[in-house]
Amino acid sequence: MTAPSEPPSAASTDGDRRAAATWQALFRTQALLLRRLQDDPIWDEVSLREYDVLFVLASSGGALRLRELTQHLYLVQSSVSRLVERMEARGLVTRTVPPDDARGTLVTVTADGRRIQREVGARHVQAMGRYVGGALDDDQQRTLRGLLDALRKAQATIPPVDRT
Repeated sequence: MTAPSEPPSAASTDGDRRAAATWQALFRTQALLLRRLQDDPIWDEVSLREYDVLFVLASSGGALRLRELTQHLYLVQSSVSRLVERMEARGLVTRTVPPDDARGTLVTVTADGRRIQREVGARHVQAMGRYVGGALDDDQQRTLRGLLDALRKAQATIPPVDRT
């Protein structure tokens, strides 16, 4: 995800320019909140990326194939593989071969990984309460969630650009 680097061309419509400005606002806000969150002192047992792996696994019933896990994260598969390997060495996850796919890898959160995810997750929720709840009231948060949900869901109906 990158922000547009050039000003809109003359061929851009007003709607395109509004959409680009909206994307800029969303992108810049997300980047700022992620930087604040990374600097928060809640990451003593795991990094933000490790927490994300634990959260995705716990939210998905405790186990996912490596390729499915990668689809939920903002990392390429080689980075996820190395991250999971380090987390396995620390006892946070296990890696096994699924019985129906000898070439695949099943990543499962361990009891220690679940414990850490819950403890860090509680602190993460408090941090979001400060950073988001401290800036937006309940009605504003509901409105923003609704708008973001609508934007995310609409992506399935918007055809990609034909690159041929």
